[in-house]
Amino acid sequence: MGEFRFRLPDDWILASRQASSIHVVGLDGIPWPCRVFTEGNTLVVRRNRDESGKIYIAYPFDGYGEFTICTGSLPERSEPYDLLTELARGTLNRLRNQISIWKEGGLVISEEIARSTSEAIELLGSSILASDHTVKDKHAREAVHKTMGIVFLLSRDFGDQVSKYRVEHPESSQFWIAAAAAADLVEFERSANHAGFELVQLTTGVLNPWQISSVESQTNPKRIIVGPFLDASAGGMDDDLIRMDDFDQRKRRILSDCRMAIENLPATTSLLHVVSGLNGLGHRHLGYPQQLELTIDMLHLIEESTCETPNLISFDFPWAERLASSVGGIHPLQIADTLLRQGLGVSFLGLDINLDYWPGGSVVRDPLQWIDMIDIWSQLGLPLVICFRIPTGSQMSPTKDPNRIVNEVRSNLTDQVRLDLLETIVPMMIARQSVHGMIFQQWCDSDDLRFPNGGLVEDDGSQKAIVDVLTGLRERYLS
Repeated sequence: MGEFRFRLPDDWILASRQASSIHVVGLDGIPWPCRVFTEGNTLVVRRNRDESGKIYIAYPFDGYGEFTICTGSLPERSEPYDLLTELARGTLNRLRNQISIWKEGGLVISEEIARSTSEAIELLGSSILASDHTVKDKHAREAVHKTMGIVFLLSRDFGDQVSKYRVEHPESSQFWIAAAAAADLVEFERSANHAGFELVQLTTGVLNPWQISSVESQTNPKRIIVGPFLDASAGGMDDDLIRMDDFDQRKRRILSDCRMAIENLPATTSLLHVVSGLNGLGHRHLGYPQQLELTIDMLHLIEESTCETPNLISFDFPWAERLASSVGGIHPLQIADTLLRQGLGVSFLGLDINLDYWPGGSVVRDPLQWIDMIDIWSQLGLPLVICFRIPTGSQMSPTKDPNRIVNEVRSNLTDQVRLDLLETIVPMMIARQSVHGMIFQQWCDSDDLRFPNGGLVEDDGSQKAIVDVLTGLRERYLS
C-alpha cells in the first residue's frame, strides 16, 4: 500500500475542502484516488499503488486565493516530509523549468523575474537547511508565495510577447472566441434543442462575440457553431431522453436529431459541436461505452452525409481530476486517442473546463499548469478549443433541479481574482498555436442550472464584468 506522510505546520488547520482536493499523480500523468487522514500534525496520503508521485493540494495564496499546486515527484518513505517545503520546492521547480524552456525559445525574461526567482531559491534553501520547524515553515511559506507571484509575472510576459507574434503573422492560424448566443435570437438551434453559438474571429473591424443578432441576418450574417448534439456530462441529457426506457431508444432519438440538424444547417455554420463532456467514467443515464458508441455513430453519420463543415468533440475534466475521486476510469486523453486511432474524421478536440465548480468541474490551477495541460493534449496533433465556464457575479442560491447535480463553487476566490486569472490565461491561449479558439459556454446564468452564475450576463440581462474583461482582451491583443 503506497503511503506518503507530511508534517503539517502548527498553524494550518486542514479544511475539508482542501483535504478533498488531495490526490497523487504518477509518472503516467494519471490522478489516483487516495485515502487522506491526519495523525496528530501528520498528514497521511495513502493509495493502492507503490510508486513515487506528485501530491496535489489546494493551497491559500495571499492576494490570489486558493490554487491547487503540487510537490515535486516524491518517493514513498516512512519519515514525514515537510509539506510546506515540498510545496515550495515543487512550485519553484515548475517555474524554473518553464523559464528555461521559454528562454530557449526566445522569451525575454525581465530582470524582476530573474531577481525574484533567485530570492525564492534562497528562501527555499533556508527552509531546507533550517532545523527549527517554525523557521522552516516560515521560509517555505515565503518561498511558495513569492514563487506564485513570479508565475503570474512570467505568464503575463509570455502572453504579451508571444500572442503579438501570432496576431501579426497572417500565416498563423487566427484565434477566435465564441460566445453562447441569446436563446430567443437563435431560432434554429432553439427548435432543435441545441445550444447556439456565434463564431467571430477577433480581428480588427469585427463585432464582439457577445453582440448577438439573428444568425440569418442578411446585413451582418454571423458564423455559428451548431451543437452539441449530445452533452455526455453528468446531468447534460435532456429530460425527454432521461425518461426513455432504454439506451437503444435514446440512441435512435439522438441520431435522428443529429441527422435532421445536419440536413438543415444554416449557411453560416462554421463548426459542428458533435459531443461535449466525454469522459471515461460511469454516468447515471449514459455509460462510458454508450457515450463512445454514440460519438462514433454520429461521426460516421456526418461522414456519410458528405457534410464538409469541421467538427468538434470535447472532453470533460481535461486534467482528469475526476479519476482522483473514482475507482477505475479512463483518462480523457486516452479516449481522444482511441477515437483518432479508428480513423474517424475529428477536426477539433475540445477541452471542457468548468473552472472552480465541484464535483462537475475543474479546480483552480496556476497558469503554468494550463500550459502543461495544453502541451499534453497537443501531442495528439489536432487543433484544440477551450470550452470554458467560470462563476462570476452575485452568488445567488442555485435553483434546484431534481434530475441534475447542481455544482458548488469550489474555492473562496473573489470575482476579481477569477477575472484576473482569466486576463492572464486568455493571452496564453492566444500565444499557443495549437489552441485555435475559446467557447464561453453559457450566455445567461439560468441557461444551465448545473453551473450557478456561469453566464456572461445576469438572469435579468444585465452585463457582467467578465464581458468588460473580454472586450479589453480583444482591444489589447487582437485589434
